[in-house]
Amino acid sequence: MKFKNGLVFTMFLLMGILLGSVLTEIAQKVSFLNFLTWGKSIGIGVPNPITIDLSVFSFSFGFSLQMNLALLFCIIGSLIFYSKVGKRI
Repeated sequence: MKFKNGLVFTMFLLMGILLGSVLTEIAQKVSFLNFLTWGKSIGIGVPNPITIDLSVFSFSFGFSLQMNLALLFCIIGSLIFYSKVGKRI
């Protein structure tokens, strides 16, 4: 049962992230919704990734996290929706 609840929670969270990303793309094109695109980006190895060369192989590491108001609102909304509906699934 815990696996099912974790899976449902993950699905709600991913849907919130996806909806927030779509809303951000739409808000960039509409002038009065432009405030929803305000945000910050943090990361390690951006734009130049950290590279480790061991002469036999090499690998690079880097990640970036971009957060804006639309994404934050949608993630919070999906978590609230999960707390109301998702636990009964």
